[in-house]
Amino acid sequence: MQVMILAAGRSTRLGSLGLALPKPLLPVCGYPAIAYALALCRQAGLHDIVINLHHHGDKIGKTLGDGSQFGVNLRYSVEEELLGTGGGVGKARSLFASEPVLIINGKVAADVDLRALIAAHGQAPRNTIATLVLRTDPHPELWAPIGVDADGTVLSIRGQRADPAASPPLAPRMFTGIHVVESALLDRLPTGVSDIIGDAYIPALRAGDRIGSMTMTGYFAEHSNPESYLAGNLALLANPALLPHPPGPLVGVDPAAHVDASARIVPPVRLAAGAVVEAGAVVGPWAVVCGGGRVSAGSQVVRSVVWSGATAQGNLAGTILAPEGPFLAETTPPPQTV
Repeated sequence: MQVMILAAGRSTRLGSLGLALPKPLLPVCGYPAIAYALALCRQAGLHDIVINLHHHGDKIGKTLGDGSQFGVNLRYSVEEELLGTGGGVGKARSLFASEPVLIINGKVAADVDLRALIAAHGQAPRNTIATLVLRTDPHPELWAPIGVDADGTVLSIRGQRADPAASPPLAPRMFTGIHVVESALLDRLPTGVSDIIGDAYIPALRAGDRIGSMTMTGYFAEHSNPESYLAGNLALLANPALLPHPPGPLVGVDPAAHVDASARIVPPVRLAAGAVVEAGAVVGPWAVVCGGGRVSAGSQVVRSVVWSGATAQGNLAGTILAPEGPFLAETTPPPQTV
């Protein structure tokens, strides 16, 4: 099965942080966020991947290349005009050798079994046009949840029901942005800009097509805003076992990091290859310094992420430090390591 990773969004919820980097390139424990999706695919034996590009597309393409460094084969679908979640997939269909296709959002880090998802879709009733990966949420009333019955069949989306006259009890679930889709669903997409939920899923639901689901129980983070992005880094520092198949080590000091003998490292931290920590500096607890990031002499970094090309000076806490400047994203103290 081929994979499409959605990476064309404008990253508007990141505010000015999204002007510096698109969500798929946000460094999470030193790796681009999209590398987590690539690692997930590789672990599942999925190597043929299409990525759509728009916002900072040149940076994404330059960072990922042909995918060989990640153990996959990458091709790109460039959108001169942002086409949305439906239009982007529609434009890329000429790159698919066959369908169904597994679609993943490029900003997501998740502990989900893609092999189990593909198997569940393959074993679903013949009229199933898609299988969505869903998750529970403690506050579904804040969103427009997807309603599923006891068998996991999707019966409501955005308040629209498959059969308005029927009223079986439905469990609210949140969509993760991971799904397997059949040609019958993609054929509903109009040419040009479209929303795959509003323009394909909801019409299919109303027409009586079956939509299946699988509810995941593992870790999930989507790094949509500065607060959730920083929280995602800290969560993985606290418990790297949350992701059984990361793109690389999530904690510790890489052998290729440069740490002065007089500096003090207070775990948990992640110092990536090429990170520099100068004399007398204190890094940690709860700190990530990316490759090409620097902590200047005598400075202290806690609960923060220092990006490549940025230099931390003074005391840094609850901050995302990019070359363009600091972005405050204070979170509550992370949990104890396990």
